[in-house]
Amino acid sequence: MVKFYEYVKGENERTAKLFGIPVMKQTSDYMTAERTQEFLGGLIATRKVSDPASNYTGKEVKLLGYPVFKRVEKDNFRTYYAFGKIIHKVSLIDLFRKEYFKYFDGKYDDIYILNANSGEIYLTLTYIISSLIKRNKSKAPLLVATKKYHADMIRMICPDIPFVYAKKLKIKLSGDVFNIDNFRIFLLFDSAHFRQVEIDIKNKPIGEIHYFKSMLNRLKISEEDVVMRKITVPADAEESMRHKIGKMGLNLNKFIFLAPEAFSCKLYDDDFWCELINRFKTKGYDVFVNLTSEDVKLKSAVDYKTCSLTFAEAFALAKYAVKIVSLRSGFTEFLLQTGVPVYVLYTKFRDRHMFNDIDISHFLSGFELTQLPFVDKSKIHEFNMFETSPGLCIDTITAE
Repeated sequence: MVKFYEYVKGENERTAKLFGIPVMKQTSDYMTAERTQEFLGGLIATRKVSDPASNYTGKEVKLLGYPVFKRVEKDNFRTYYAFGKIIHKVSLIDLFRKEYFKYFDGKYDDIYILNANSGEIYLTLTYIISSLIKRNKSKAPLLVATKKYHADMIRMICPDIPFVYAKKLKIKLSGDVFNIDNFRIFLLFDSAHFRQVEIDIKNKPIGEIHYFKSMLNRLKISEEDVVMRKITVPADAEESMRHKIGKMGLNLNKFIFLAPEAFSCKLYDDDFWCELINRFKTKGYDVFVNLTSEDVKLKSAVDYKTCSLTFAEAFALAKYAVKIVSLRSGFTEFLLQTGVPVYVLYTKFRDRHMFNDIDISHFLSGFELTQLPFVDKSKIHEFNMFETSPGLCIDTITAE
Protein backbone atom coordinates (compact mmCIF):
# COMPACT_ATOMS: atom_id res chain seq x y z
CA MET A 1 0.00 0.00 0.00
CA VAL A 2 1.35 3.40 -1.00
CA LYS A 3 1.81 5.76 1.92
CA PHE A 4 0.13 9.17 1.84
CA TYR A 5 3.36 10.84 2.97
CA GLU A 6 6.88 9.47 3.17
CA TYR A 7 10.13 11.18 4.15
CA VAL A 8 13.34 9.35 3.30
CA LYS A 9 16.54 10.60 4.89
CA GLY A 10 20.03 9.53 3.81
CA GLU A 11 23.48 10.86 4.57
CA ASN A 12 23.56 13.19 1.56
CA GLU A 13 19.98 13.06 0.27
CA ARG A 14 16.48 13.64 1.61
CA THR A 15 13.26 13.02 -0.27
CA ALA A 16 9.62 13.83 0.54
CA LYS A 17 6.90 11.89 -1.28
CA LEU A 18 3.12 12.19 -1.56
CA PHE A 19 1.42 8.95 -2.66
CA GLY A 20 4.86 7.73 -3.75
CA ILE A 21 5.51 10.77 -5.97
CA PRO A 22 8.60 12.87 -5.06
CA VAL A 23 7.59 16.45 -4.25
CA MET A 24 10.89 17.53 -2.69
CA LYS A 25 14.43 16.28 -3.12
CA GLN A 26 17.40 17.72 -1.27
CA THR A 27 21.04 16.92 -1.99
CA SER A 28 24.01 18.08 0.08
CA ASP A 29 27.62 18.13 -1.06
CA TYR A 30 29.75 18.60 2.03
CA MET A 31 32.96 18.95 0.05
CA THR A 32 31.70 22.07 -1.71
CA ALA A 33 29.41 23.25 1.14
CA GLU A 34 26.51 23.18 -1.32
CA ARG A 35 22.86 22.21 -0.88
CA THR A 36 20.30 21.90 -3.68
CA GLN A 37 16.55 21.40 -3.45
CA GLU A 38 14.01 20.51 -6.10
CA PHE A 39 10.26 20.94 -5.61
CA LEU A 40 7.47 19.42 -7.70
CA GLY A 41 9.78 17.60 -10.05
CA GLY A 42 12.08 20.56 -10.61
CA LEU A 43 9.41 23.21 -11.18
CA ILE A 44 11.11 25.20 -8.45
CA ALA A 45 14.75 24.65 -7.51
CA THR A 46 17.05 26.26 -4.96
CA ARG A 47 20.79 26.17 -4.54
CA LYS A 48 22.52 27.30 -1.37
CA VAL A 49 26.25 27.61 -0.82
CA SER A 50 27.76 28.40 2.56
CA ASP A 51 31.53 28.30 2.44
CA PRO A 52 33.21 29.49 5.67
CA ALA A 53 36.62 29.09 4.05
CA SER A 54 35.93 32.08 1.79
CA ASN A 55 33.19 33.70 3.89
CA TYR A 56 30.85 33.33 0.93
CA THR A 57 27.16 32.61 1.34
CA GLY A 58 24.73 32.51 -1.54
CA LYS A 59 21.21 31.33 -2.28
CA GLU A 60 19.60 31.10 -5.71
CA VAL A 61 16.01 30.30 -6.68
CA LYS A 62 15.09 29.03 -10.16
CA LEU A 63 11.70 28.64 -11.79
CA LEU A 64 11.62 26.10 -14.62
CA GLY A 65 15.42 26.28 -14.70
CA TYR A 66 15.52 30.06 -15.06
CA PRO A 67 17.16 32.18 -12.28
CA VAL A 68 14.60 34.48 -10.69
CA PHE A 69 16.20 35.43 -7.37
CA LYS A 70 19.65 35.38 -5.80
CA ARG A 71 21.17 36.60 -2.55
CA VAL A 72 24.94 36.74 -2.02
CA GLU A 73 26.97 37.62 1.09
CA LYS A 74 30.64 38.26 0.37
CA ASP A 75 33.32 40.83 1.23
CA ASN A 76 31.06 42.28 3.95
CA PHE A 77 28.22 43.09 1.57
CA ARG A 78 24.85 41.45 1.01
CA THR A 79 23.61 41.75 -2.56
CA TYR A 80 20.15 40.88 -3.90
CA TYR A 81 19.50 39.99 -7.54
CA ALA A 82 16.25 39.57 -9.49
CA PHE A 83 16.37 38.02 -12.95
CA GLY A 84 20.15 38.48 -13.02
CA LYS A 85 20.16 42.20 -12.11
CA ILE A 86 21.19 43.83 -8.82
CA ILE A 87 18.16 45.24 -7.04
CA HIS A 88 19.65 46.00 -3.62
CA LYS A 89 23.04 46.06 -1.91
CA VAL A 90 23.65 46.58 1.79
CA SER A 91 26.79 46.81 3.91
CA LEU A 92 27.07 44.08 6.54
CA ILE A 93 29.20 46.48 8.57
CA ASP A 94 26.30 48.98 8.59
CA LEU A 95 23.94 46.21 9.68
CA PHE A 96 26.38 45.27 12.44
CA ARG A 97 26.49 48.89 13.63
CA LYS A 98 22.71 49.17 13.69
CA GLU A 99 22.18 45.88 15.51
CA TYR A 100 25.01 45.72 18.03
CA PHE A 101 26.38 49.17 18.81
CA LYS A 102 23.89 49.38 21.67
CA TYR A 103 26.33 47.17 23.60
CA PHE A 104 29.28 49.56 23.23
CA ASP A 105 29.88 52.56 25.45
CA GLY A 106 31.75 55.54 24.02
CA LYS A 107 34.33 55.41 26.79
CA TYR A 108 35.98 52.41 25.08
CA ASP A 109 38.27 52.68 22.08
CA ASP A 110 38.96 49.10 20.99
CA ILE A 111 36.37 46.31 20.91
CA TYR A 112 37.56 42.68 20.98
CA ILE A 113 34.80 40.28 19.91
CA LEU A 114 35.25 36.70 21.12
CA ASN A 115 33.86 34.68 18.23
CA ALA A 116 34.84 31.06 18.93
CA ASN A 117 34.18 28.06 21.15
CA SER A 118 35.65 27.40 24.59
CA GLY A 119 39.06 26.04 23.57
CA GLU A 120 40.04 28.93 21.32
CA ILE A 121 38.56 31.46 23.74
CA TYR A 122 40.60 29.97 26.59
CA LEU A 123 43.78 30.27 24.51
CA THR A 124 42.89 33.81 23.45
CA LEU A 125 42.28 35.00 27.00
CA THR A 126 45.12 33.04 28.59
CA TYR A 127 47.95 33.60 26.11
CA ILE A 128 47.04 36.21 23.51
CA ILE A 129 44.82 39.06 24.70
CA SER A 130 47.46 40.83 26.82
CA SER A 131 49.97 40.91 23.95
CA LEU A 132 47.25 41.96 21.51
CA ILE A 133 46.09 44.87 23.66
CA LYS A 134 49.69 45.98 24.19
CA ARG A 135 50.57 45.81 20.50
CA ASN A 136 47.40 47.66 19.49
CA LYS A 137 48.01 50.31 22.18
CA SER A 138 44.41 49.96 23.31
CA LYS A 139 43.79 52.56 26.01
CA ALA A 140 40.27 51.44 26.94
CA PRO A 141 39.65 47.92 25.59
CA LEU A 142 36.32 46.11 25.87
CA LEU A 143 35.82 42.36 25.50
CA VAL A 144 32.58 41.11 23.95
CA ALA A 145 31.38 37.68 25.07
CA THR A 146 29.15 36.07 22.45
CA LYS A 147 28.32 32.97 24.51
CA LYS A 148 27.28 32.82 28.14
CA TYR A 149 30.26 30.73 29.26
CA HIS A 150 32.62 33.32 27.71
CA ALA A 151 31.60 35.62 30.56
CA ASP A 152 32.62 32.97 33.12
CA MET A 153 35.99 32.59 31.43
CA ILE A 154 36.61 36.34 31.28
CA ARG A 155 35.85 36.72 34.99
CA MET A 156 38.32 33.95 35.81
CA ILE A 157 41.14 34.80 33.40
CA CYS A 158 40.79 38.54 32.68
CA PRO A 159 39.01 40.09 35.69
CA ASP A 160 40.84 43.37 35.01
CA ILE A 161 39.37 43.85 31.51
CA PRO A 162 35.80 45.20 31.14
CA PHE A 163 33.39 43.07 29.13
CA VAL A 164 29.79 42.85 27.94
CA TYR A 165 27.75 39.82 26.99
CA ALA A 166 26.09 40.30 23.60
CA LYS A 167 23.41 37.63 23.62
CA LYS A 168 22.59 36.03 20.26
CA LEU A 169 25.24 38.05 18.46
CA LYS A 170 25.66 36.63 14.95
CA ILE A 171 28.85 37.55 13.15
CA LYS A 172 28.55 37.69 9.37
CA LEU A 173 31.61 39.87 8.89
CA SER A 174 34.89 38.60 7.45
CA GLY A 175 38.34 39.87 8.29
CA ASP A 176 40.25 40.67 11.47
CA VAL A 177 39.77 44.38 12.17
CA PHE A 178 37.25 47.08 11.27
CA ASN A 179 37.10 50.80 11.91
CA ILE A 180 33.52 51.80 12.63
CA ASP A 181 32.82 55.32 13.90
CA ASN A 182 35.22 55.88 16.82
CA PHE A 183 35.85 52.19 17.47
CA ARG A 184 38.43 49.73 16.27
CA ILE A 185 36.74 46.34 16.24
CA PHE A 186 38.85 43.17 16.35
CA LEU A 187 37.15 39.89 15.43
CA LEU A 188 38.65 36.86 17.20
CA PHE A 189 38.16 34.93 14.87
CA ASP A 190 36.17 34.67 11.63
CA SER A 191 34.88 31.27 10.50
CA ALA A 192 37.28 31.16 7.56
CA HIS A 193 40.22 30.91 9.97
CA PHE A 194 38.97 27.77 11.72
CA ARG A 195 38.00 26.02 8.52
CA GLN A 196 41.42 26.68 7.01
CA VAL A 197 43.18 25.36 10.11
CA GLU A 198 41.19 22.12 9.91
CA ILE A 199 41.97 21.76 6.19
CA ASP A 200 45.68 22.34 6.84
CA ILE A 201 45.74 19.80 9.69
CA LYS A 202 44.11 17.23 7.43
CA ASN A 203 46.23 17.76 4.33
CA LYS A 204 49.69 18.79 5.52
CA PRO A 205 52.34 16.51 7.06
CA ILE A 206 51.92 15.53 10.70
CA GLY A 207 53.61 18.03 13.01
CA GLU A 208 53.56 20.91 10.54
CA ILE A 209 50.29 22.52 11.71
CA HIS A 210 49.12 23.22 15.26
CA TYR A 211 45.96 25.17 15.96
CA PHE A 212 47.49 27.47 18.60
CA LYS A 213 50.42 28.40 16.38
CA SER A 214 47.94 29.08 13.58
CA MET A 215 46.15 31.52 15.89
CA LEU A 216 49.43 33.30 16.60
CA ASN A 217 50.26 33.44 12.90
CA ARG A 218 46.83 34.84 12.08
CA LEU A 219 47.30 37.65 14.62
CA LYS A 220 51.00 38.12 13.77
CA ILE A 221 52.07 37.45 17.37
CA SER A 222 55.39 35.74 17.99
CA GLU A 223 55.76 32.92 20.52
CA GLU A 224 58.23 35.12 22.41
CA ASP A 225 55.46 37.69 23.02
CA VAL A 226 53.12 35.16 24.61
CA VAL A 227 52.43 35.68 28.31
CA MET A 228 50.22 33.51 30.48
CA ARG A 229 47.31 34.66 32.61
CA LYS A 230 46.48 32.44 35.59
CA ILE A 231 42.92 31.37 36.33
CA THR A 232 41.39 32.68 39.54
CA VAL A 233 38.23 31.04 40.87
CA PRO A 234 35.70 33.67 42.03
CA ALA A 235 34.72 33.26 45.68
CA ASP A 236 31.03 32.93 44.81
CA ALA A 237 31.79 30.09 42.34
CA GLU A 238 33.78 28.20 44.99
CA GLU A 239 30.97 28.68 47.49
CA SER A 240 28.19 27.61 45.11
CA MET A 241 30.23 24.59 43.99
CA ARG A 242 30.71 23.43 47.58
CA HIS A 243 27.00 23.90 48.25
CA LYS A 244 26.03 21.71 45.27
CA ILE A 245 28.66 19.05 45.99
CA GLY A 246 27.75 18.98 49.68
CA LYS A 247 24.21 17.91 48.81
CA MET A 248 25.42 14.79 46.97
CA GLY A 249 28.12 13.78 49.41
CA LEU A 250 31.05 13.65 46.97
CA ASN A 251 34.33 12.81 48.70
CA LEU A 252 36.47 15.83 47.81
CA ASN A 253 39.54 14.14 49.27
CA LYS A 254 39.51 11.17 46.88
CA PHE A 255 37.56 11.50 43.66
CA ILE A 256 37.99 11.35 39.89
CA PHE A 257 36.60 14.04 37.58
CA LEU A 258 35.22 12.73 34.25
CA ALA A 259 34.24 14.90 31.27
CA PRO A 260 32.90 12.53 28.57
CA GLU A 261 31.19 15.16 26.39
CA ALA A 262 32.53 17.27 23.54
CA PHE A 263 31.17 19.61 20.89
CA SER A 264 33.86 18.94 18.27
CA CYS A 265 34.79 15.29 18.84
CA LYS A 266 32.61 12.23 18.38
CA LEU A 267 31.44 10.76 21.65
CA TYR A 268 33.26 7.65 22.80
CA ASP A 269 31.54 4.37 23.69
CA ASP A 270 29.33 4.59 26.80
CA ASP A 271 30.56 1.18 27.97
CA PHE A 272 34.08 2.57 28.19
CA TRP A 273 33.03 5.29 30.60
CA CYS A 274 30.96 2.85 32.64
CA GLU A 275 33.87 0.42 32.94
CA LEU A 276 36.19 3.28 33.87
CA ILE A 277 33.82 4.43 36.61
CA ASN A 278 33.42 0.89 37.94
CA ARG A 279 37.19 0.32 37.95
CA PHE A 280 37.81 3.49 39.94
CA LYS A 281 35.03 2.57 42.37
CA THR A 282 36.69 -0.79 43.09
CA LYS A 283 39.86 1.13 43.93
CA GLY A 284 38.02 3.22 46.53
CA TYR A 285 37.56 6.43 44.53
CA ASP A 286 34.43 8.52 44.31
CA VAL A 287 33.59 9.65 40.75
CA PHE A 288 32.05 12.89 39.51
CA VAL A 289 30.84 13.01 35.89
CA ASN A 290 30.44 16.45 34.34
CA LEU A 291 27.34 16.19 32.13
CA THR A 292 25.56 18.98 30.28
CA SER A 293 23.30 16.92 27.98
CA GLU A 294 21.62 13.52 27.76
CA ASP A 295 23.90 12.21 24.99
CA VAL A 296 26.04 10.09 27.31
CA LYS A 297 24.25 7.11 28.90
CA LEU A 298 25.95 5.52 31.91
CA LYS A 299 23.40 2.81 32.66
CA SER A 300 25.89 0.11 33.66
CA ALA A 301 27.98 2.32 35.94
CA VAL A 302 27.83 1.14 39.55
CA ASP A 303 27.74 4.58 41.12
CA TYR A 304 28.75 8.12 40.24
CA LYS A 305 27.85 11.69 41.18
CA THR A 306 26.74 14.47 38.83
CA CYS A 307 25.01 17.83 38.91
CA SER A 308 24.77 20.97 36.80
CA LEU A 309 27.85 23.20 37.12
CA THR A 310 28.93 26.42 35.48
CA PHE A 311 32.38 26.66 33.87
CA ALA A 312 33.69 28.35 37.00
CA GLU A 313 32.13 25.80 39.34
CA ALA A 314 33.41 22.88 37.26
CA PHE A 315 36.95 24.26 37.34
CA ALA A 316 36.68 24.90 41.08
CA LEU A 317 35.65 21.28 41.63
CA ALA A 318 38.19 19.74 39.23
CA LYS A 319 41.05 21.36 41.17
CA TYR A 320 40.38 18.92 44.02
CA ALA A 321 40.34 15.79 41.85
CA VAL A 322 43.05 13.12 41.96
CA LYS A 323 42.78 12.66 38.19
CA ILE A 324 40.82 14.20 35.32
CA VAL A 325 39.68 12.07 32.37
CA SER A 326 38.25 13.99 29.42
CA LEU A 327 37.14 13.49 25.86
CA ARG A 328 39.08 16.09 23.85
CA SER A 329 37.13 19.34 23.92
CA GLY A 330 37.63 23.03 24.50
CA PHE A 331 36.84 22.38 28.14
CA THR A 332 39.99 20.22 28.28
CA GLU A 333 42.26 23.25 27.71
CA PHE A 334 40.45 25.04 30.49
CA LEU A 335 41.14 22.16 32.90
CA LEU A 336 44.91 22.23 32.31
CA GLN A 337 45.35 25.02 34.86
CA THR A 338 43.93 22.87 37.65
CA GLY A 339 47.38 21.29 38.01
CA VAL A 340 45.71 17.85 38.16
CA PRO A 341 46.94 15.00 35.91
CA VAL A 342 44.76 14.99 32.79
CA TYR A 343 44.01 11.96 30.59
CA VAL A 344 42.63 12.99 27.21
CA LEU A 345 40.84 10.83 24.62
CA TYR A 346 40.97 11.81 20.94
CA THR A 347 38.29 10.66 18.49
CA LYS A 348 37.25 11.93 15.06
CA PHE A 349 35.59 15.25 14.35
CA ARG A 350 31.90 15.37 15.18
CA ASP A 351 29.46 16.54 12.47
CA ARG A 352 32.31 17.46 10.10
CA HIS A 353 31.45 15.52 6.94
CA MET A 354 34.40 17.01 5.09
CA PHE A 355 36.77 15.50 7.65
CA ASN A 356 35.30 12.01 8.01
CA ASP A 357 38.44 10.55 6.46
CA ILE A 358 40.93 12.52 8.56
CA ASP A 359 43.52 10.37 10.28
CA ILE A 360 43.32 10.64 14.08
CA SER A 361 47.11 11.01 14.18
CA HIS A 362 46.76 14.23 12.19
CA PHE A 363 43.96 15.39 14.49
CA LEU A 364 45.95 14.64 17.65
CA SER A 365 49.06 16.34 16.30
CA GLY A 366 47.09 19.39 15.22
CA PHE A 367 45.41 19.85 18.60
CA GLU A 368 48.01 18.32 20.91
CA LEU A 369 47.87 19.90 24.37
CA THR A 370 51.54 19.33 25.19
CA GLN A 371 52.46 21.85 22.48
CA LEU A 372 50.79 24.69 24.40
CA PRO A 373 53.17 27.04 26.24
CA PHE A 374 53.75 26.94 30.01
CA VAL A 375 52.02 23.58 30.56
CA ASP A 376 53.33 20.72 32.69
CA LYS A 377 53.77 18.03 30.03
CA SER A 378 54.32 15.34 32.66
CA LYS A 379 50.69 15.73 33.75
CA ILE A 380 49.17 15.48 30.26
CA HIS A 381 48.41 12.01 28.82
CA GLU A 382 46.82 11.88 25.36
CA PHE A 383 45.31 8.79 23.68
CA ASN A 384 44.52 8.14 20.03
CA MET A 385 41.41 6.00 20.52
CA PHE A 386 41.71 4.48 17.05
CA GLU A 387 45.10 3.02 17.97
CA THR A 388 44.66 2.37 21.69
CA SER A 389 42.41 -0.46 22.88
CA PRO A 390 39.76 0.56 25.44
CA GLY A 391 41.11 -2.00 27.91
CA LEU A 392 44.69 -0.75 27.70
CA CYS A 393 43.49 2.84 28.01
CA ILE A 394 41.51 2.03 31.16
CA ASP A 395 44.45 0.09 32.65
CA THR A 396 46.76 3.08 32.01
CA ILE A 397 44.34 5.65 33.44
CA THR A 398 43.50 3.68 36.58
CA ALA A 399 47.06 2.67 37.37
CA GLU A 400 48.29 4.08 40.68
